[in-house]
Amino acid sequence: MFYNDWMLQKIAEERRHDLMHQLERDRLIREAELSNHPHRHMVYHMLDWVGRQLVRWGEGLQAQHAMYHQQSLNHTLGGRA
Repeated sequence: MFYNDWMLQKIAEERRHDLMHQLERDRLIREAELSNHPHRHMVYHMLDWVGRQLVRWGEGLQAQHAMYHQQSLNHTLGGRA
């Protein structure tokens, strides 16, 4: 069966509508689970904090690594960059 552009657009809109409802339902379920279990909520915040610290640590390591390579390149080129 062939669909015209209008029909394809309506199908896409309906699919998007269904996905938005599913996302909202999932969000409400997660919210209810967290409110029913204060311990889980605290664990969530702890994991969030640990994740942020790991990102900061990784960014610092990447910056050091990039600086090391820039210094090596400058040394190899005799200061000509």
